[in-house]
Amino acid sequence: VAPAVPEIAYVNGEFLPLEHAMVHVEDRGFQFADAVYEVVRTYGGRPFAVDEHIHRLLHSLDAIQIRHDFTAQQLAGLIHESVQRAGFAEAMVYLQITRGQARRHRGFPAYAKPTVVLTVRGLESSATLRAEGVRVITVPDTRWSRCDIKSVALLANVLAYNAARQAGAHDAVFVESDGTVNEATAGNIFVVTGGVLRSPPKGPRILSGVTRDKLLQAAAAAGIVVTEERLQRDDLFSATEIFLSSTTAEVVPVIAVDGKAIGAGTPGPVAARVYEQFVRFFSVNKASRLP
Repeated sequence: VAPAVPEIAYVNGEFLPLEHAMVHVEDRGFQFADAVYEVVRTYGGRPFAVDEHIHRLLHSLDAIQIRHDFTAQQLAGLIHESVQRAGFAEAMVYLQITRGQARRHRGFPAYAKPTVVLTVRGLESSATLRAEGVRVITVPDTRWSRCDIKSVALLANVLAYNAARQAGAHDAVFVESDGTVNEATAGNIFVVTGGVLRSPPKGPRILSGVTRDKLLQAAAAAGIVVTEERLQRDDLFSATEIFLSSTTAEVVPVIAVDGKAIGAGTPGPVAARVYEQFVRFFSVNKASRLP
């Protein structure tokens, strides 16, 4: 069934139907994954935490040395305009910037102009995942050492996610050879132990999620003790609760890891409390936080 409103794209200054959007075959994003991206969602039809997402996008651009003249205001304006043009009740905006089109060579091209691609799609509710919880598996962390850069080079994530699906699980959690737990394939991880909410610290081994930071604020506001510290694989199995977080799925309780039930094997009260506080806190402050 066709959506009530069209999914749209923006490519280098032009809005057009998604099915008509194209980039050059020698774009470096296609050839080398020489590109970074962000995903922004809406609440009440309005883009959420835009400043934080743009700040992270600019960090990623600087980290891989893509020269550009974009301002935060221009990127924010593009996101807001795209949401208004699409007209979905709730939307997901995907914004990708590549180093641009150039003859295929490993060296940075001297004169390439960055390619800007944006898509807008309708966003479905994550309420079912939140109510039922998910099963995950652990997998070796074979990714590169700069996961704080939101790179489009996600092959390791793709393979890990599909290994999880083939195992009958919803997602995979990356674990280093020394047992250090980092994150899931598209989200951060939280563990509840002894009533304390724990999450791996920011650094190059995880992508510091915008929703992760908001949930930590919400948890503290709800009176929950929060720590950011290194987690071990064994901590997963001794946890009373685990949940994942991401921009689009928000809070997703984990009910089993590698086939072992976590807590009662059902979504737990801390995850529900944190999510309720997240909704309450950012709903109350929506007028002041969103343009």
